[in-house]
Amino acid sequence: MNSKLVICIGLVLFSVGSSFGQHKTPEESKYQFGEPEHFLDGYSFNFQYQNGTAIHMEFDEGKAKYEWVAGPSKGNGNKDISYKSLKMGDELYMVSWHETDLKDYLTLVFDFKTLTVHNSIIIGYQNKPERKLRTVSQSGIIDHLKIKE
Repeated sequence: MNSKLVICIGLVLFSVGSSFGQHKTPEESKYQFGEPEHFLDGYSFNFQYQNGTAIHMEFDEGKAKYEWVAGPSKGNGNKDISYKSLKMGDELYMVSWHETDLKDYLTLVFDFKTLTVHNSIIIGYQNKPERKLRTVSQSGIIDHLKIKE
């Protein structure tokens, strides 16, 4: 009988304690996704990868655009790409976008203190014979940095 009383009291105390711990209603505690951040709006710069290829990039009004300025893809690029960014530290940003027409997904980290860029790209995730799936991770150097004031 004594152990049943202890268990009963324990359950009552647990129920009372947990009800005080849940002071938010389910509606209040739902995670809300915010609007995508566009921390790089107004930035333009070039960056060159270690293999000699280079890109010119610009960000404005939540859109990115780029053009290859050196290497085998010179002259190719894309524009009006919706991008998202995350400020990771002082002058350190992670940027991502999805190029649905190319079936590519890009994540880039720009460090404007050290003027370096690092990326991880899934290229051709649809895996068609003419554009096989591959991943690329590269680092490069940023130059010609301009920030609109």
